[in-house]
Amino acid sequence: MLPLEPLQDRSTITRLLKGAAAPEVRSELDRLAGLSLDGHGQAALGFAKGALALREGALDAAIADLSAAAGAFERLGEKQARLLSRCEAILAEVRRGPRAVFANAIAELSAIGREGSDDARVVAVATHYAATATRMSGDAVGTAKMLLAALEAAENLLDERAKILNSLGTLYVVMGAFGAAESVLEHAAELHHQLGDAVGEAIANGQLGAAAMGMGDLERARRCLQKQEWLSSRVGDTFGRARALTFLADVAIDLGRPDDALTFAKMARELASSTSPPLRMWIAYATRAAGRAMIDLGDGGAGTELVAARELFSAIGNPLGSALTEWDLARLAARSGGEVPHVSGERPVAASWSKAAWSLASLGLAPRVAQLLRDQRQALLESGASPELPRASEAALGAVSQLAPHLASLHEVEMIYDAPDELSTIASRRTAAQRNLGRLAALSIIETGLYMAVIASKSIGGGGRALPPARASAALAGEVPGFCVWVWPA
Repeated sequence: MLPLEPLQDRSTITRLLKGAAAPEVRSELDRLAGLSLDGHGQAALGFAKGALALREGALDAAIADLSAAAGAFERLGEKQARLLSRCEAILAEVRRGPRAVFANAIAELSAIGREGSDDARVVAVATHYAATATRMSGDAVGTAKMLLAALEAAENLLDERAKILNSLGTLYVVMGAFGAAESVLEHAAELHHQLGDAVGEAIANGQLGAAAMGMGDLERARRCLQKQEWLSSRVGDTFGRARALTFLADVAIDLGRPDDALTFAKMARELASSTSPPLRMWIAYATRAAGRAMIDLGDGGAGTELVAARELFSAIGNPLGSALTEWDLARLAARSGGEVPHVSGERPVAASWSKAAWSLASLGLAPRVAQLLRDQRQALLESGASPELPRASEAALGAVSQLAPHLASLHEVEMIYDAPDELSTIASRRTAAQRNLGRLAALSIIETGLYMAVIASKSIGGGGRALPPARASAALAGEVPGFCVWVWPA
C-alpha cells in the first residue's frame, strides 16, 4: 500500500501535492481532517501533512509528521507505506543536517532497501535518498553508482525515474559534466511536466539553469531559473524559490545588473529565513550574493555582508561557499587599499587571493581559479602596479582558461546511454586533474613560499598520474618513472 492510497477514493490530495498551490493543499487537508477517517486514513493524512511540510521547507514539522505516519503504518501492518514514510522522514533529516547525520541516514536507508528488497518502489526510493545523502557528504562517484542502481530499480516506475533523473542531473552539474546534465535534466523536466509534478519540474529547471551557467550561457540560465522560481512560487516551495532567486542574483551580477542582483538576493534571504528551521545554506549564499552586488554598486556595506556570509559558511561547514566568499573579500580588499573596510566597528578584515585560489583548486574548480587570477591581475593593474608584477600568473591563467566544459558535452551525452559508469569515472578523474591544475595555478600567487617533496615508488610513472588525493594539501609538479614531486604552500 502506498502512503496516500487510503485517501485515493475520497480526495485528490496526491495530485494536489504534486502541483497545486499551498493554500489549496491546506484547504484539502483541513477538509480531510474534518472527516471520520479510519486508522489507515489518519495515517495517510499524517503523511500528506508531512509531504507538504517537506515541500515548503518546514523540515522540523516534516520529520515529525512523516515519522508519526511511519509509526502508524507499522501498527497497521502496512510494510510498504511504513518504509516509504520512513524514507521521506530521513530525506527531511538529511536536508536539515548537519553533516553528522548523513552516515546514519545512509545506513538506515540501506537497511530499508534490504528489508523491502521485494518491492521495486521501496528499493528505488531508499537507494535514491541514500545517494542524496552520499552526494551531500562529498562522494560523487559513490553517488553516481547509487543513482544508476536506483534508476534500474525504477525501470517501470515513471514518477520515481523522473525524480532520480533530477538527482542524476544535479550530480552531473556538481561534477562539471554540464552536457550530460543538460540532456538528463531536459528529459526529467519533460517527464515531470507530463506527470503534472510541478515541484519536480521546478527542480529540473533550476539545475538546467546551473548547467547553463557552467557552460557560460547566461540568458538560458536566466530563463530556466525564472521558470523554477515561478513554478516554486506557484506551489509554495520555499526551498526552490530561495535557490532560484539566489542563482538569479548571481546571473544578474554576471550580466552587469547589480541592482537587480541585490533585489533578488534580499528576496532569497528573506524567504530562506522564513522557514522552520531557517534554510541556513541559502541564507549564506544569498548574503554572499548581496555582498557581491554591493561591491559592484560601490555600497560601503559590502564588507559586512561578505563577512557575515563567510561566518555562516564556516558554521555550516560548506568549503565551496567559504572559498567563494574569500575570493569576494579579496576583490573588495583590492578596491580598498589591501584590507576589507571596517565591519560593524571591528578591525579591518584581511583577505587573501592565494587562500581563495588554493581552496577553489582543492575543490577541483580550476575554471574558477582562472576567473580569480583574472580578477587579481586586473586589481594589480588598477592599483598602478607595474605590468611585470601580474606576469607571474600569466601562464597559469592561460592554462586554466583552456578548460571549457561545453567542448566535451556531445561525448558526455552519448556516454549517458552507452557507458554511464565510465562517465562517472571520467568525471571523477577530470575533477582530480582540474584540482591539481588549479592548485598549480594558485601556487603562482602564493606569498609564503613553497615546500617540496620528492616521492619514490615503483608504481609511479605507470598508467595513471601520481596526483595527491583531495585531502592532501599538495599539487603534483613533476613525474618520471619511479619518482614524483609534490609541492604545497609553506
